Amino acid sequence: MASLLAACDRGEASEDRNAPVVVLVASSLGEIVEEVATRFEASTGTEVRVHVAGSSTLGRQVFAGAGGDICIPADRKWAELVLRSSPTASLVGHLAGNRLVVVGLDGVDAMIDFDDAIPPADWRRVAVADPGHVPAGRYARAAFESIGWWEPLEPRVVPAIDVRAALRLVELGATDVGVVYATDVHAATSVGVHGEIAPEHHDPIVYPVVRLEARPEVDAFLEALGDDSTRKLLESRGFRTIDSTEALP
Repeated sequence: MASLLAACDRGEASEDRNAPVVVLVASSLGEIVEEVATRFEASTGTEVRVHVAGSSTLGRQVFAGAGGDICIPADRKWAELVLRSSPTASLVGHLAGNRLVVVGLDGVDAMIDFDDAIPPADWRRVAVADPGHVPAGRYARAAFESIGWWEPLEPRVVPAIDVRAALRLVELGATDVGVVYATDVHAATSVGVHGEIAPEHHDPIVYPVVRLEARPEVDAFLEALGDDSTRKLLESRGFRTIDSTEALP
């Protein structure tokens, strides 16, 4: 990406030169991108507006023609739909990866044995991001189908609008357990991890970065998203490092 940016004529006049960089980002990655945006604004003077929402909401916004320069959903499916919806969109790379965990209140007993034939009987209500629309929910459903637990669990599932809402249900005691990203637990104080779902049970959890509009300020922010400082920040919050062949250049 650096060589591409170097080739750009930064002196070229553009009607968009003073326009802010608008980033649409999935809820689970929102805080990270906001921190990068703050750092970028301080060093460049370019305003960055970060809109945080569930991936399905972001996708619908792009489909409806909402303005945006960069879209970072929480799975490849929504990225592919966004790419097909915009003739100017391009896939830049993947920002990070994540893992699925089952969480419960700290008082919940022993760790989960995913080799059991049936799910735990005390899982009366299970918080899951809506599997029909939200990537975290789709990953969770795929994992439980692979394990053989989805059929008995489906009547117990309490769908949430996004993964953070699923975590909140657990924190409030409204459900016995919830399935969330490992990184969400970093911000939680009243829940504990009671099992990590092996990644072979679902598609890889990645955050594709789609550039919707190409201009120097957008490319400069993409560089900031891919630099060492951002990688260290992601790792400190529990995000998975992406293989160099898929990472942002």
